[in-house]
Amino acid sequence: MRMHSGVVSFILVTLVLSCKSQNEILKNNHSLHPVTSRCPEDGVCSFKVAPKMSVLFKTDEFGIGYVDYFEAQSTLLTFEYQRKTPENTVDGHYNERLYLQLAPDQKALHLKDQELQKVNLLFERICYCKGDTGVYQINSGNLVITPLANNQVHLKLSFRSPEVPQIITELNEIITIP
Repeated sequence: MRMHSGVVSFILVTLVLSCKSQNEILKNNHSLHPVTSRCPEDGVCSFKVAPKMSVLFKTDEFGIGYVDYFEAQSTLLTFEYQRKTPENTVDGHYNERLYLQLAPDQKALHLKDQELQKVNLLFERICYCKGDTGVYQINSGNLVITPLANNQVHLKLSFRSPEVPQIITELNEIITIP
């Protein structure tokens, strides 16, 4: 009888602690949101809203671009397209990410071409595509941000990365900024 109550106590304590750690993980992790823009049928698209976060565009010794994350007063939006990996392939992965920073009190905005760097617009291509991967600054496109009610903004973007081929060229999303 004593052993049975010890097992029950162990299970209860484990359940309580497991729930608490799961809550902490969810609280500290920026959740992924489905993308309402057209997403290619062969993949999954999502976006992430990270308050008080920013990225800095850098290049390595080979001239390949990458991002460095840091805390800032802006909100970082990350859009991602992830192609479904073909079965039985080791190097069949393909991802595209788009990074964009919004000011804490984002007002209506219309940017074109070189002006896109005012929101630090970056495009990342990750794949087994020799010479065609990395992060690139976007200086060709059009961005319209319209503030809405309840901490929401309507983001409409069309862009091109002349350095590498890309699949995602447009976004049209309503985003809630925490």
